[in-house]
Amino acid sequence: MLLTTKLSLSLKTTTEYLRRKGPVVPLFSFVVIAYNVSPYIEACLNSLKNQQGAEYEVIIVNDASTDDTLDVIRDCVAGDARFHVIDKKINGGAHLARRDGVLASTGQFVVFVDGDDELSSSFCELMGPYVVAHQTDIVRFGRRVISTRIENDASVVANETMFNVSLPGVVENKSILLHIFSDEYSPRLTWSIIDVALRGEFARTCFRAMTSEHLGRMQDSYEMFVLCASAHRFETITDFQGLHYNFGNGCSGNTKETAAQFVAMQFAAKQLNDYVVRFADSTDSLVVKQCAQWLEKEYVHIIGNDWIVRLDEDGQRASIANIVETWGTDVAYQILTDTLCAKAEWFIAQGELPEQTDEFYRWFTILTSLEAEHAQNSGLVEKREKVHEYERQFHTEKIQRERETELRKEQEEFERRQRIELEKESRRRFRKGTLMRKLSDMILPENSLRRDLVSVITMRRKK
Repeated sequence: MLLTTKLSLSLKTTTEYLRRKGPVVPLFSFVVIAYNVSPYIEACLNSLKNQQGAEYEVIIVNDASTDDTLDVIRDCVAGDARFHVIDKKINGGAHLARRDGVLASTGQFVVFVDGDDELSSSFCELMGPYVVAHQTDIVRFGRRVISTRIENDASVVANETMFNVSLPGVVENKSILLHIFSDEYSPRLTWSIIDVALRGEFARTCFRAMTSEHLGRMQDSYEMFVLCASAHRFETITDFQGLHYNFGNGCSGNTKETAAQFVAMQFAAKQLNDYVVRFADSTDSLVVKQCAQWLEKEYVHIIGNDWIVRLDEDGQRASIANIVETWGTDVAYQILTDTLCAKAEWFIAQGELPEQTDEFYRWFTILTSLEAEHAQNSGLVEKREKVHEYERQFHTEKIQRERETELRKEQEEFERRQRIELEKESRRRFRKGTLMRKLSDMILPENSLRRDLVSVITMRRKK
């Protein structure tokens, strides 16, 4: 394992280092946030109870759970002085739970653990010597992704690849931010905060400066933005899968959601964006401001993707007005035009046309419902016109194909009648154009009653 070669201090050296610091100070403070995770919290806490190789404390923040999470916690940690419980009476969300836990911590390094995940049994044994030796502000370790729902099985490998991106060496100062909140480096690191070890005083200083307001989903994007903008050193040792991430527990995964859930998510993203912008404006760094602009675009991209993937037809129709209200008309236009252009280009590449019941036309109807609103961005206006051009192209080609189909049917009918006529002609006694045929047609006109009677009598005689 590459991590083993990186370790430059033994467990004995780690203990001596802490002894020189004076009274025994925990090397790690594990901050566990727990909200309605009673089915998972015992496994999470047991993965911490069994750690060896370093002094540590565990601060569990019960975020006003409404199930029996608190009872499970108390039963699990009873009599273990390393575990401390903060029982919040009012739910404040993950950000405030982390903030409360960090500010109550005393460890040399802080590690966040979600109540439905677990840590590797060798975390302290392997990570302890490394963090002591390097004293880095942020160290990212790897994660093993464990699917807990069948619909997530196919995404496990992709998730592990995404989260376990490693850096060739130490990254310093503002370039840290660029590795996570820009497209300058590829592959880009994620903003996940549950697979990093933070230097304790650094973490406490940063979280103390963060907002004390409730934040919604994706709150770790704001937390990591502030941390990365403030850090001087960032390292990765993602070959050590210290986090066992249960993909599908809680709100992780690819599950559908209601319109109300989506509306709350996109509102939370706008709130996060406002805090990130406020933080960026408080600095004089051009890099921080550029990364804040990038993050705003990423929030919009995530909202658009969730709008497509997680909402059903009714949810999409119901929530578009909320996007306009929260983010403005331009963002709603951007989500719709990007989605429609991608869908149209897919049909064109396949040489196919969308059926009238296809979601392309449903999304197009939603777009046209916003036509009374005017996009301020000239690029969005051009995109909107491009979407209309795609719709006209599909309409024209559909009419053309329908006409071609109609002509093909008419040709087939003509050929069918010709074959019938040729078969009839082959059974007649007198060939077309001869004198006898002309006399016959004159006396017994085609399709006349007399001719039909003669045909019937003739057929009976043949029998």
